[in-house]
Amino acid sequence: MDVVFSSIYARACMGGGLAVLTGIRAFLPVAFLALYSRLEFASAPILDATPFAFLEETWVIALLLALAVVELAMDKIVLFSRTRDRIMQPIRIAVGGLVFAAAMAPDGWIAMTVSGALGLVIAGLGDYTRRSTRPAVTADTTPIILISVYEDVVVLIGTLLFVLVPLIGALLACFLGLLIYRLRITRKRKHRGLRILRG
Repeated sequence: MDVVFSSIYARACMGGGLAVLTGIRAFLPVAFLALYSRLEFASAPILDATPFAFLEETWVIALLLALAVVELAMDKIVLFSRTRDRIMQPIRIAVGGLVFAAAMAPDGWIAMTVSGALGLVIAGLGDYTRRSTRPAVTADTTPIILISVYEDVVVLIGTLLFVLVPLIGALLACFLGLLIYRLRITRKRKHRGLRILRG
């Protein structure tokens, strides 16, 4: 059972899955990781005596949860969506690197460094996919708000699942790769169609 819950493979899957979710919502995944580590869940990484021990501090967990609530609320305000995305994009990417590195902290500096770099890339891809699949802003903001609520639910359920059953995180990372591939194929077809019409 160690392979499923407390091995380096389990932590890598959990960290990768949380990094994907961080590309959608920056603060909720890392807040729950810190909380579960503080509560000493079986599958949560032990952050004591690591550079990420500060995440277990009560005030840090409270701050992360407060920022998560603010982010959830702000995402429903469509008017400032472009400005908000520009501000949040680097934050999501940075926190994605942090959450993956924190998940791998018990395995040493090399694992932390490599996973931190991977986390930056994965969170960046998650953010790109999120922005690419959102509908354009129109007078009817209902579809965007509904998608935002769905994203909230996905991140919340995913965060719970990845900490309870870490290996599931690998499935989300694979799904993200497949989704990006499909988006690129769709865009190539669209551009090819435009060239034909122009020619």
